[in-house]
Amino acid sequence: MIRPNIVEQGHALLAAGRAQAAVDLIVDAAKRGHGEALHELALWHVFGDPVPRSFAAARALFEKAGAAGHKAGARTHAVFVAIGAGGRADWPAALALLDQAARHDPVAARQRELIAAMKLKPDGTPAAGPPVEPLSASPKVAVARALFTLDECAHVAALSAPRMTPSIVVDSVTGREAPHPIRTSDGTVLGPIQQDIVIHALDRRIAAVSGTRVEQGEPLSVLRYAPGQQYRLHHDCLPGEVNQRVMTAIIYLNDGYEGGATQFPAIDTEFRGEVGDAILFVNTLPDGGVDERSRHAGLPVTRGEKWICTRWIRTRDFDPWGMRPA
Repeated sequence: MIRPNIVEQGHALLAAGRAQAAVDLIVDAAKRGHGEALHELALWHVFGDPVPRSFAAARALFEKAGAAGHKAGARTHAVFVAIGAGGRADWPAALALLDQAARHDPVAARQRELIAAMKLKPDGTPAAGPPVEPLSASPKVAVARALFTLDECAHVAALSAPRMTPSIVVDSVTGREAPHPIRTSDGTVLGPIQQDIVIHALDRRIAAVSGTRVEQGEPLSVLRYAPGQQYRLHHDCLPGEVNQRVMTAIIYLNDGYEGGATQFPAIDTEFRGEVGDAILFVNTLPDGGVDERSRHAGLPVTRGEKWICTRWIRTRDFDPWGMRPA
């Protein structure tokens, strides 16, 4: 009989309601330098369950996990340093960590190749970006062509593919899940734990081309539409939300499909991007109210698969840490 590893034993104890026993087991293994235990304890500190939330503790544990040979731990430590989670943000230090990890980790090596191909300033911000072409002055709708490269689009899709789940809604009364009535697609969110340094660099590029701060953006959402799937007419603003979604950026990640254009009926405009093209639009009026003219639809795909990623940009900084890894 194969004995479960330390992390599996910890999960079994949690499932049995023995949280303290699980913590004791994982903490003891972490103190002995067990890479998987160090990584698991770091994740527990990120989500505050079953230990107190502490990004500083998580950052230190990811570092120790990487030093113990845990490849994902090393990559996540680099992300934490890049985004400033649990400590100071330091882009050059994050790249140095990724370089170190790349010596023994092909995944980290590929991330480093993608970063090396980007035109970045020493602090990781984009050195240049594509021009923005207006499609509509009011509401503001614009296009940034080739915002992502072909390799970058493929990276976003590959990172997202194993995490894709059908779009659903949950009844607030019964708790039952049902197909999403507006969006018929598969999707995932690349939160701080799911992302890598490449995604963070792309988030910075979206911020630069949209004239916003990277901290205002929600984590990148990735959607995949099969034939017949669509995103029916909707508005990206959230009812009653104080920190509103003032702007949306959609990047087209692939070609080889038919249909699937982004349609704005109020201004009689449709856009179907090439690989890497981005469409940017403002969702609110100057006074902060909802601009109903920015309602839009992702028209049905008629052949092939359509992949896009979306970043919703808020009025103020957005806290992305409520999301658990898929």
